[in-house]
Amino acid sequence: MLTMNNQKTTLLNISRKAASNLPISPVEISTLLNFEKRTEDGTVAKLLKHVALPVSLVVGFFFAAFPDVFDSISHDLPTWTNLSNEAMLGLDYFWNILGEPVEKSNIIFHLPNVILYSFGIAGIKNIVDSISRRTWLDKVLDAQLTIKDRLQNGTLSYQLNNGHSLLFIGQGDYIGMQHVLSHKAADSITISQIKPHYTQIWNYYDSNTQYEDLKEVLLRCGGKNAGEYIFFPVKDDQIFLPNEKAYDLSPHKLDILCQNIRTVEKEYKWPLKRILIIGDKFHKSYVHSVDQRRVIPRSADTISLSTLSKKYNKVSLLDPTDIVLKKILSIANGRKIILRATKEGILEYKNRFYSRLKLMGYRKRSSKNGVLTIGYDLFEDQTEQQTLSRVIDDYYPVVLSKNVRDALIRNGYKSEEFIYVPDLVLKSLSQITSEQ
Repeated sequence: MLTMNNQKTTLLNISRKAASNLPISPVEISTLLNFEKRTEDGTVAKLLKHVALPVSLVVGFFFAAFPDVFDSISHDLPTWTNLSNEAMLGLDYFWNILGEPVEKSNIIFHLPNVILYSFGIAGIKNIVDSISRRTWLDKVLDAQLTIKDRLQNGTLSYQLNNGHSLLFIGQGDYIGMQHVLSHKAADSITISQIKPHYTQIWNYYDSNTQYEDLKEVLLRCGGKNAGEYIFFPVKDDQIFLPNEKAYDLSPHKLDILCQNIRTVEKEYKWPLKRILIIGDKFHKSYVHSVDQRRVIPRSADTISLSTLSKKYNKVSLLDPTDIVLKKILSIANGRKIILRATKEGILEYKNRFYSRLKLMGYRKRSSKNGVLTIGYDLFEDQTEQQTLSRVIDDYYPVVLSKNVRDALIRNGYKSEEFIYVPDLVLKSLSQITSEQ
C-alpha cells in the first residue's frame, strides 16, 4: 500500500506527464482518476479537537479553584521541573502572545496552556500544511480534468504493453469488444469514430480524414511497439453471413489505410507490423470505365478483402463466416444441416448459408443420419426466444452479442450448446497473433 508521501510523488509524476501530454499507462490513468481529495480531519486533528480542549479546561479549572494544592504539589516535585528564570520569561512571552502569561517557574503550572494551545498550534500547522498540500493538489486536480477531457475526446497519448493491438473498430464490433474485455487494459487500444462504452482506453479516428491524422493516432497509440493492427470492417450485427454492403469500412478504404500504415512505418523506421482484417472475403469494391453505350472491356478494377491480404506483406484475413461454418460442419458430423429463422430471416440468409456451406465442402444429405438445426435471424432477440423456448432438439443458435450469450448462460445453457461467434473468431485470432 502506498504511503501518503509515495502517493503524492506518484500522483505528481502522473500529473507532469498529463501536463506535458506524454504517454500515460492505463494503471496511471486509473491511479489518477481514482484519487479523491480528503476533506475530513486526520486522526491527530480529531484527537486534539475532541480531547485537548476539554482536558485543558478541566485542568485549568482545578488550577484556578485549588491554587494552594498545586503550590504544595510543586514544592514536592523534583527541582528539574522548575524552569530557569530565563526559560520562564521566554515561555511567558510566548503565552502572552496567545493569551495570558503564567508567571510561575514550575512546569506543572504551564500544563493547561500546553494542552490548550496545542490545539491551536496544530490548527496553525494544519493551515500551513494545507497551503503546501493545495499546491500539489491543484496540479493533481488539474491533471484529472485534463485526462478526463482527453479521454472523452479520444486524444490521450498512451503507454501500453509491448506487442499491444491497435483495434480499428469503426462504428463498433462485438468481436472487437470481446477482444478488449478478454485482455488486460494495456494489451490493446480501441481506435474508433465513436467513444466505446466498454473501455476508456481509446483514440478518436475518422477514416475519411487526412493522412496526418492517421499518423498522429498511431503515434498516440504507441504504434512503434505495437504487435499488430486489427480492422473490423463488418457491421457488428452482420458478422455471420453478411450481405455484400454490410461493412463499416469499404475494401477500397481499407486498401488506402493499409498503404498509409506502411508509409507511416517507413517514415518512422518502425518494424513492419502484422495487419489483420476480420471481415468477409466476398466484400468487394468495383471501379470500371464506361462510355455512352457500354462498359469498357477489361476496365474493371476489383478490390476485395481477399486481394488485400495478398497485396501487402504481413496482411491476413479472418472470415468469421468461414470460421463459424467450419464449426457447424464439425458439430453436424455428417448430419443434415437446416436453417431455422423467421420468414424474413430465411429470405435474407438461406441462399448465402447454403452456398457458403457448399464452398466448405457440404453436400445435400438425407435425414437418416440425423438433423442439426442452426438458428440465426435478422434480430438476435428472435434467435434468443427460439433458443430459450427449447422446442427443437439438436438446435444450435449462432450468437453474436455478449448480451445474448449471457442471457443463455443465465438460463442454464452451457457454452458448448450454442455458437458464440466472437469466441470462435478470437480463438483463431489469438493463434495468429501468438505466431508473431
